[in-house]
Amino acid sequence: MNFAEPLPTSDLQPEHQAQLFPSLGYYDFQRAAWRAFVHGRVFIDGRVPIGTRLLLKGLTKAMRATPEEVASDTFQSRIDGFLSAPGRRRRIVLAIGSRQYRLRRRTRRNGSFYGTLTLPQDATAACSKNAPSALAMQLLRSTDEVGTISATRGEIHLVPTHGISVVSDIDDTIKMTEATSRKEMLANTFLRPFEVIEGMAQLYQSWETQGCAFHYVSSSPWQLYEPLAELCAASRFPSGSMHLRYFRVRDEMFKRFRPIRRNSKVGIIAGILKTLPARKFILVGDSGEKDPEIYRFLARRFPAQIVAVLIRNLESRPLDAKRLRKLRTISGTTRCRIFTKSEEIAGTIDRLKQKHPDLNHP
Repeated sequence: MNFAEPLPTSDLQPEHQAQLFPSLGYYDFQRAAWRAFVHGRVFIDGRVPIGTRLLLKGLTKAMRATPEEVASDTFQSRIDGFLSAPGRRRRIVLAIGSRQYRLRRRTRRNGSFYGTLTLPQDATAACSKNAPSALAMQLLRSTDEVGTISATRGEIHLVPTHGISVVSDIDDTIKMTEATSRKEMLANTFLRPFEVIEGMAQLYQSWETQGCAFHYVSSSPWQLYEPLAELCAASRFPSGSMHLRYFRVRDEMFKRFRPIRRNSKVGIIAGILKTLPARKFILVGDSGEKDPEIYRFLARRFPAQIVAVLIRNLESRPLDAKRLRKLRTISGTTRCRIFTKSEEIAGTIDRLKQKHPDLNHP
């Protein structure tokens, strides 16, 4: 009698938790197949290193948080991701369509895992090469007594070869953070309900109906992914690939809870541009930190791809004459616009399609 070979599952114990982050998928003409960069993390709730517990006191002190605020559901849910222990050296198995993938590398010291996969044709056959779409994936966890496999679910956002992509910052671009003030930034991150920037969700929705794909690139830590994802879903921001950063308490702690280093953000966006070389890109950010300088650098490096740079001018740190002058030295092929309200840039896609007629026929 022949018995079916059991499906492989990830090397996770019952105490392990797992997350799959929204990933980027693209069509590889050399392989004649869809490919995807997959990313996630494994962690253990309730195991907080003693050093982290001590450093946590520094956070509450920096925010001048009251005992009631520290005990609040908001603070507890936001801090939870920072207090979990990483699931190191775990073997990961993913399922997409009819195929299972055993990632080559185990989870890293911080619990993260990465992989680049060739997607099965049965899962991508219905996906359009002209319009963004989403593909389900699962992290296979374990098999129970009756053979049922539990799984953690995620999405791969398949982006066509041609079209318009929007690379958007999160903090102070679509979510109120006040990153220019350390005290306010910490309070808005850990103590207060998240608040979206007025009009930005509606603006992005309208761009989505015009065929845009979205990539969210931010200094926000992956440990805040769940509350950020909940905010985006509740506010109806278009779904898309997400590119955050890992925050190591040991190295930076909350007294240095600062936005992503310039080189890191440059590298992430440059990677997206190189993966999708035939697409046109709109970069949306704010004047609070380094977005104008980062976007200027990238626009000069990728002038054929970056067609617009849009910077939200913050009252707390508006662009001064020097920064504005440098920003406007971007190549004439890239449209640069400073705005304070979303309606000021509402016609961006229409203007770009007039300037680049090929965008009307992907």
